[in-house]
Amino acid sequence: MKKETIEKFLLKGEKQGNFLISDVATYGCSGGTISELIYYNDTVKFHDKHEDEIWDELNESVQEQGGTHLSYLSCLKGGDQVDDLSTLKNLLSWWVCEVIAQRIMDEREDGSRKMDGFDKIDHLEKRLLADQG
Repeated sequence: MKKETIEKFLLKGEKQGNFLISDVATYGCSGGTISELIYYNDTVKFHDKHEDEIWDELNESVQEQGGTHLSYLSCLKGGDQVDDLSTLKNLLSWWVCEVIAQRIMDEREDGSRKMDGFDKIDHLEKRLLADQG
């Protein structure tokens, strides 16, 4: 059985009406945007379930920004409040959900722009494209 990715977790939660991905991307998780990720015991379990994916995202972000993992984490909202493993896992769980939610929103926006461009093609061109497909 394949493990649920964070992206699938977010898409499923939005589909079930638990939250909006746009809210996660805009406001983050610290305000209780994702009800499944409010308490430390929940965010710790989430981190442990998605640890490899979280750290892959973190490694990529650190590499893009330069510097060290600790300097990167200390700049995150709440990074200055990490004082044990639970608060670190909480920070990483919220951070990764926000990063992936922003990515989903970017992809949606890009898809919307592509559709807008297709809608501008006149009727005959659309028909020709459809016939070629």
